[in-house]
Amino acid sequence: MRRKLPSIMALQAFEASARLLSFTEAARECCLTSGAISRQVRILESELGVRLFQRQPGGLILSGAGESYLEEIKEALDCIEQASLRASHHASGGAQQLSIATLPGFGARWLMPRYPAFAAQQPDIAIKFYTRTDPVDFDEHRFDAAIHFGIAPPERTQSDWLMAEEQVAVCCPSLRHPPDMSALEALPCYRLLHHLDRPTAWDEWLGDLGIREAGLRQGPIFEQMHLMIEAALSGLGLALLPRFMVQQELALGLLVEPFAQRVSSRCNYWLIYPASTGRLPSLQIFRNWLLSQAGVQGCKRELSELAKATAGAPRRR
Repeated sequence: MRRKLPSIMALQAFEASARLLSFTEAARECCLTSGAISRQVRILESELGVRLFQRQPGGLILSGAGESYLEEIKEALDCIEQASLRASHHASGGAQQLSIATLPGFGARWLMPRYPAFAAQQPDIAIKFYTRTDPVDFDEHRFDAAIHFGIAPPERTQSDWLMAEEQVAVCCPSLRHPPDMSALEALPCYRLLHHLDRPTAWDEWLGDLGIREAGLRQGPIFEQMHLMIEAALSGLGLALLPRFMVQQELALGLLVEPFAQRVSSRCNYWLIYPASTGRLPSLQIFRNWLLSQAGVQGCKRELSELAKATAGAPRRR
């Protein structure tokens, strides 16, 4: 007998919308348009003959029927997801799967140049990389681990400290002020480039220099550090950036440090993961490799021993 089941796409659209209470956010998570998410939810409501949401100008509110339906299908969707992952695991020849969320700049400028060595050492570990700028909530985002930048790791996560961040002020060589000018005299010559998520960065840097005067030339604000780097390379102004992100440009002389002042950020980089994935052998191998790359002591021996211990062991997600 044919099962009376809604489409998986409709169920995914409903579950994401109910969890996030937003068609827009659900669309972003599902890589669809908000219109497509809304249509799938309407199709599901039509099939069930019940309203699952109360649509209001400020967002979505689950109806009583929607709350009950979400509670009942969530476990079933989790079971389907796990079964699919196990099937994918077998289809990939036993490769261990990991999903890692990383900050765009950290991923592109620090992690990816090092990752080929890990891939060569651990060919049986297949990693899916995702980029996120907002803090990762493992209850909402089904990642095995994430790179977090903050004063402290989020609550209810397991974490490993990776590194502090040294910030340097850089510009293209043609903008560099004459060497006989003091910092106080030279700073008004520069347009200051800002990062959207770090509104106090320049105040902290200038405070460490002992400079608190207003009236400095303010430049544009950037959401992504990649754009800030390109702006600095193009001569737009002075950018305050993590050293590791511009190490190559500084070495090649494409960017220079017109001021000797270097400031440690108030925040640090962390590897975070939920308890449910913290014991995965594949994540432990990646964790120890990452810590060794960050220079955290005592990790190289653990990585070698863990890789030997898991070689030949039954593989699981």
